[in-house]
Amino acid sequence: MAGQNVSDLKLVIIELDGCIFPLNHYRYNFYKNLCKKQKVAMDRQTFYNALGNMFTMYDSLPLSSTTNSSSFNQTVEKDLYDYLEVKGIKPNDGVMELLEYLKQKDIKIAVVSTHKTKDAIRYLEKGKLYNRIDYVIGTDTKLQPFPSTDIIDFLIEKYGVNKSQTLLITSIGQLLDSGHAAGINLIYVEDLVKAGDKEHTISYEVSKSMYETLNDIIFGRYEDFSMYQSILGMDDNMSPEELHSVRGHLADVYSGDNDLMDIVNKTYEWRLSELNVDPVALDDEISKTQQLKIIKQEELEKEAQRLEEEKRQQEEVPEELPAEEEEELPLDDTEESTSELSLEDELAGLEDMLSAIERGAQENEEAAEELVEDEEDDLEAELKALEDSLPSLDEEEEEPAEEDEEFVEEEATKEFKPVDKPKEFFFPDDDETSLSLDKQATGELDSVIDKIFSEEEKETEEEKETDKEEPKKKKVTLEKVGSALMNILYTFSLSLVILVVGLLIYTSLQASFEHGVLSFVKDIYLVYSNIANAFMSAILTVLHAIIPPIPSYANWMKNNGVISSAAAGVANVYFFNTFIIAIVEVVVYFINKKKDKE
Repeated sequence: MAGQNVSDLKLVIIELDGCIFPLNHYRYNFYKNLCKKQKVAMDRQTFYNALGNMFTMYDSLPLSSTTNSSSFNQTVEKDLYDYLEVKGIKPNDGVMELLEYLKQKDIKIAVVSTHKTKDAIRYLEKGKLYNRIDYVIGTDTKLQPFPSTDIIDFLIEKYGVNKSQTLLITSIGQLLDSGHAAGINLIYVEDLVKAGDKEHTISYEVSKSMYETLNDIIFGRYEDFSMYQSILGMDDNMSPEELHSVRGHLADVYSGDNDLMDIVNKTYEWRLSELNVDPVALDDEISKTQQLKIIKQEELEKEAQRLEEEKRQQEEVPEELPAEEEEELPLDDTEESTSELSLEDELAGLEDMLSAIERGAQENEEAAEELVEDEEDDLEAELKALEDSLPSLDEEEEEPAEEDEEFVEEEATKEFKPVDKPKEFFFPDDDETSLSLDKQATGELDSVIDKIFSEEEKETEEEKETDKEEPKKKKVTLEKVGSALMNILYTFSLSLVILVVGLLIYTSLQASFEHGVLSFVKDIYLVYSNIANAFMSAILTVLHAIIPPIPSYANWMKNNGVISSAAAGVANVYFFNTFIIAIVEVVVYFINKKKDKE
């Protein structure tokens, strides 16, 4: 952002809920799980946009129609504090180092929270940070909550510092907007979401952790962007618009080099700060100007097209004499008589054309009738030839030729229909007046029909077998699931039995295990217990990094609030026993499976 620097800091304002402690992560996970139970979609960006004001943050979230924002916020904060009371809470990485550095430089430290002041103080006390802080303030005071600048203005006035000597460190967009409006230095820390264009534009730096924030404060005073301006083509005589144009050109040329573009953007912002120009406002103004130019250009093009269209239409219209002049032109007697004769000639010609058309139509009808008669004669000849080529009919009974024609035409136009009983598909017997197939053709037809019906029977049988196999498959699947559950239960039970038996033996022979002949067994157990503890340490460390509510190994062993450290060690051995037994069972299963295949 224009005009920002950290070379002369007197006051640093740090946001509590995302920069010092991961409280916003806990709030987001709680709300997301609640939405999941009610089958409502929820994402980080939506929750991030709502952060900043505890009185209204839940009003814009998906469950606002079914919950009261004020009472819901109280419930969430109470449950969160009770949970962290049991689990414990520690500050984010780099927070202790940053506070120590600020104390050494005699820079005042103020902590702001988007929730109640007393809750912020309690969290700082639990994290053992309260004595390192100069002032704590929440959004439950008489001052207007964020994104108002009231809280920032109050702190600046309280410590009597300039805005250029004040730095706000935050991970919340509304606080970033408030600091930008107040005109102070800003460092954005990525927490729930990554930094977007707005965060990069208005912040002095964007960091991923409080360690990076500390580095930005320590080494930021040594940055001097005036050394880059001549190299990048930005001189002191350029206007803001010219600087914007140069920055755009450099962005096109070096779009693939992020480090170089970072220097370009910071040099550009530094030059604008020297001119007391806000880069965000300048970008908006230039964008609006470009849009207006585009709109005007489009309007001019439309107007030019309209004028060209009107000109083209005028050129296409022929020049005609005015109607009044046509009426005034006199016609002499010869022209009138000539026009009357031409009309009579045209009528006579039309009558001749009509009569010629009628004669042609009559001749076409006669020719069509002759063509139909010829086709009928040809058809009769073909039918007779067909009768001669077919097997002989019964000589005692002969049907008229007309009936034969009808029979042949009916047979020719019939559509094939499936036969229900293939064995009876024969023509009538010889004693009836009909045609019959020879024995060879009849046999071939029967074989084809038998194949068709045998295939249909096979398909029916396959469908029945498939219907029978489906319940069997379901039964096998249920048996496999039940077997798997029984194996899991067996594994945990066997591990518990081994542990209980071992404890009983140790209790009954404790003296021998401690100082007697069985002391070597105790040494072996201690080695095994250390392996189990290392195993659980790796598992809980990974799970805690993925799912923060799961306790870390240190909290599990010391501060879980449920069982003692000794009991936690025994539980580690139990879980490790279970893991070993499960591995053995898997190995045995695959060995048996391989033997079955052989």
